[in-house]
Amino acid sequence: MKNIKNIFLILLLTLSFSCSDSLEEVNIDPNTFPSAGDAQVLSSAIAFMGYIVEQDLNYSESFVWSQYYTWGIGVSIGNEERFVSASGDFNGYWQRAYANSLTDLNSITKNSSSAAYRGIANVLKAHLFQGLVDHFGDIPFTEAISGAIEDGSNLTPNSDSAESTIYPGLVTMLDEALADLALAESGTVGEDDFIYQGDIAKWTKFANSLKLRILMRTSEVNPQGAAIQALINSGTFIETVNDMPFIPFSGVSGDQNPMFARAEFGVGMFYFASNASLNLLQSLNDPRADVLYTKATTGVSEGALRGIDQGTIDDEPFTAPASDYSMASEYAYGETKPAILMSPWEVWFLRAEADARYNTSDNAEAAFSTAIELNFNYMEVADPATYISTLDFASAATLDAQLDLIGIQKWISLNGTQEDEGWIESRRFDRPSSRLFTDGIFQTPPLSVLPSGTFPSAWLYPESERSLNPNASPQRSITDAIFWDN
Repeated sequence: MKNIKNIFLILLLTLSFSCSDSLEEVNIDPNTFPSAGDAQVLSSAIAFMGYIVEQDLNYSESFVWSQYYTWGIGVSIGNEERFVSASGDFNGYWQRAYANSLTDLNSITKNSSSAAYRGIANVLKAHLFQGLVDHFGDIPFTEAISGAIEDGSNLTPNSDSAESTIYPGLVTMLDEALADLALAESGTVGEDDFIYQGDIAKWTKFANSLKLRILMRTSEVNPQGAAIQALINSGTFIETVNDMPFIPFSGVSGDQNPMFARAEFGVGMFYFASNASLNLLQSLNDPRADVLYTKATTGVSEGALRGIDQGTIDDEPFTAPASDYSMASEYAYGETKPAILMSPWEVWFLRAEADARYNTSDNAEAAFSTAIELNFNYMEVADPATYISTLDFASAATLDAQLDLIGIQKWISLNGTQEDEGWIESRRFDRPSSRLFTDGIFQTPPLSVLPSGTFPSAWLYPESERSLNPNASPQRSITDAIFWDN
């Protein structure tokens, strides 16, 4: 009897272990990954970037502060038009950049065994970090995205110097990206890359172009002539629309351009064309005005373009319909408008400026003309050559005269697709030797809380960061200059 009991216990224990092993196997879902792979993480990061670029940046304060548009009829005049900011205005951008896109991309650069995925992730990280610096200045960088246990559980990162640490760090980050992309095997990345569908040659062009943007941004305060000359001599760049990095939208519900979706969820697109932009376009006989803005369909200006001075909507008749004025066109506003991360015309303007400043292997006049021609062609505007000839770049005898021509045309060309970059570059080209925008093109809104001729040059640190991080940078004013701005 005792032997029978022992045999039974042994059999029971054996069955227990067998059942345990079987249950573990049964509890593994063969259709579910235990953790997200490179493809899923990259597509998530890019999707968030589409929202960041089009909603958090292009359709933010920059939409008005770039003076492409001004407040229209239908709602009370907003704080942006009065140059009033609250730190809570920027919580969303900060959170989506750090907690969503950068966290996803950092996971790839730390953990992926694929050179292709690491290279792509570092390019996008550099793009996001530069955007954060160009709006806020000093931000968490070396200690950022380290809240996980395996990363040290640092939930209160210190900020780094934008000038001495972050901008040089972004160049290093892009060099690492370029090294990985040089090793990447074709076909590794596919449709999960919504931007280039895994085309490594195009990612290399994007990396070099972004590196050029970063190096050129400091030209007024810390020229990087030798590095820029070397880059122009050796790199491949975004040169055509076929090279352009953008995030597409199909236009169907759930996949609409975020600017369009956000506006239509509310009161719709109510902004009018700003005369700061329209007056300049008309003074240059620039045919792009008819593509950037709609013509009035009613009222005294029916059939013509009609803007208003910046911030003067309260001077317009209260009962006037929006159709009396010019608004954003389908080129600038629509459900399928892509989120452009960098345009070929932006890159050619950078190359024109680089040659004008540093005597690179490019030709400034040819690069300047190519930038405008590409923008005309993308907008389907005819005869760019005639317009370019009226600008007479060859007669610009001084560096300042050349920079003024480049700055104005770049600002015009970024309208409708890269409004935030237009605001950033208006600050950079507005320099001590030529206050091109603040003492020329821009208009002071009548209800501005800032002195006449004074315009915003930075964003406030987000309320969420200031409240939750005891190591956050001290709050700033919207008139503080980012380190490259003087």
